[in-house]
Amino acid sequence: MSFKKYRQYPIVKNFIRTWPDNQITQAPIYCSVDLRDGNQALVNPMGIKQKLEYFNTLVKMGFKQIEVSFPSASQTDFDFTRKLIEENLIPDDVSIQILIPAKKELIQKSVEAMEGVKNGIFHLYNPTNEFQKRVVFRKSDEEIISMAVESMKYLKELTKDFEGNVIYQYSPESFSQTNLNFASEICNAVIDVVNPSIESKMIINLPNTLEACTANIYADRIEWMCNNLNKREALIISVHPHNDRGTSVASAELAVLAGANKVEGTLFGNGERAGNLDIVNFAFNIYSQGIDPKLDLSIIDEVKKMYEINTSLKIDSRRPFVGDMIFTAFSGGHQDAIKKGIDFYRNSNCQEWNVPYLPIDPKDIKRGYEDVIRINSQSGKGGVSFIISEFFKEKLTKDEAIKFGILVKEESDKLQRELSKEEIINLYKIDKQSNDWDVNKYKKHGSFVSNLATSVFDLLEAKKDEVILDLGCGEGTLALEIEKLGAKVKAVDLNANMVKKAKEKGVDASIVNITEIDFENIFDAVFSNAVLHWVKDAEEAIKRVNKALKNEGRFVAEFGGFGNIKTLVEAIEKVFEENEDFGSFVNPWYFPSDEEYKKLLEKNSFEVEYIELIQRETSIDNIINWLDLFANAVTKKLDEKQKIKFNKEVIKKTKPKLYSKKRGWILDYVRLKVKAVKK
Repeated sequence: MSFKKYRQYPIVKNFIRTWPDNQITQAPIYCSVDLRDGNQALVNPMGIKQKLEYFNTLVKMGFKQIEVSFPSASQTDFDFTRKLIEENLIPDDVSIQILIPAKKELIQKSVEAMEGVKNGIFHLYNPTNEFQKRVVFRKSDEEIISMAVESMKYLKELTKDFEGNVIYQYSPESFSQTNLNFASEICNAVIDVVNPSIESKMIINLPNTLEACTANIYADRIEWMCNNLNKREALIISVHPHNDRGTSVASAELAVLAGANKVEGTLFGNGERAGNLDIVNFAFNIYSQGIDPKLDLSIIDEVKKMYEINTSLKIDSRRPFVGDMIFTAFSGGHQDAIKKGIDFYRNSNCQEWNVPYLPIDPKDIKRGYEDVIRINSQSGKGGVSFIISEFFKEKLTKDEAIKFGILVKEESDKLQRELSKEEIINLYKIDKQSNDWDVNKYKKHGSFVSNLATSVFDLLEAKKDEVILDLGCGEGTLALEIEKLGAKVKAVDLNANMVKKAKEKGVDASIVNITEIDFENIFDAVFSNAVLHWVKDAEEAIKRVNKALKNEGRFVAEFGGFGNIKTLVEAIEKVFEENEDFGSFVNPWYFPSDEEYKKLLEKNSFEVEYIELIQRETSIDNIINWLDLFANAVTKKLDEKQKIKFNKEVIKKTKPKLYSKKRGWILDYVRLKVKAVKK
């Protein structure tokens, strides 16, 4: 490689710039050149049907100027222009623009394409740089100026009788390589031909046809031209930055600071070589500064889909503002800052967006927060804590987040991939249940649950060779009893320790959440004992049960019903109310009435054969053991000191009603027993 064969782009000399002190305060005029400049850069240019869909999307976004064609160069472009005009497909507030070379026969063809247009921009150009003047055209400066002047005169003559609104635009086509003095001379000569006024302006377009200079020099050139053009107040200064250096957005922004009123570009920067100005990027940039972008950016994912289909181009996942992963953070430190930022934004009712690492709120473009924080082995406690609080609605303490974060890292390392939101939540559920239920404690202090299952077991009436699903099998005691009758049992439970114990006993058991079972027309019966009061989404559970059953299959269950452990629940609520440091009380139980549950069953294609609320006082060995085992979900977030206080105060409030020396502790259990058949 030989860098010596390249020369440095010249600066603008003897010039006092003012643009660095300026600020963008409003959106410029946007002109999409997708259907012309962008289209000619495609491997397979769009047909009329595709161009029309693209045009309609641009209109929907809010573009008021759209360069639709180069009608003298392509019959498809000519026909498309005619279709837009003849079929009245252009909204009254939208101007269509066409590109016209400075040649008489091509000007005539172009004007024919625009006959009857309501609002038309006639964009005339001719090359002006030194190489093109001397080598390509072999013309003098005067001859190049004459080409532009005579062409504009001819264009004006051909359009003088147009009834619609006509705007003339002129480009010294290779402005980026054109001497500034010559550029101003040729532009002024064309301006004199058009003779614009404040009421009837013309457009001077100054393209970075080949982006060869830094953005600041381009801005200097724009400001210099603004200072040296005739009738400046009657002109709209337009810029058309290409992206050869990868800085077209910066060039456009600085050009607007330097006096440009209009920017030309394409959606996502499609164009020759490295492309055009990415107008979407430009608009998002000013939007993120609190400025109305004058384009509907909220539909950008819809626009992306249209763009990718019609151009066969794909948008990079990390493209600013619009890429699929642009708001995504895997780094633990970034995730922690984002989580805290979003929490602060919500909790303090902030009116200004100021969340670390997120330039705009993803919800502005109809994206949820599920893609913001994604979890792999590089992630930390902040990320997993965000997933659980945002999508499972449970807040983790710092210690819980650290412990669970380690578990997630281990799982991601083991699988060698990112974990989905659903996988993380399921992992959390399993971990939570594993922590909440101790098999040995359950066997010692909760055996009354299966001991009292005789009546519901009898209601099941399991038969030989039936296939039965045991929902919430625990350590498998009842599943084994069902199998003794000759039935085949499939058992599920959310608790990993319980499932492990059941498997050790020979039960076909697996770890599955009841609301996530996914069987279809398999079971003769579904059986559940003392479990469904833990399932808040009762209707989803019923739907899953119905799907799992064969036609005429039966659903038999017993669980806590309306009024179950009423004294205890009221006491727990009161204790939380009186101790603010405990946080808010979240009731983990669902105790429906018989009427409520019957309606849910009937709504979901069950015929209820039997349903009854049964008052059943239940003897327990010790209230502390009961709370430790069955209220773990309530006390999980309490530290040891708080838990001791919690137990003492619950005992104090419940002992007068639930305890006697003669009988010990008796809880006011109410069971809902049900048998229903799938119809």
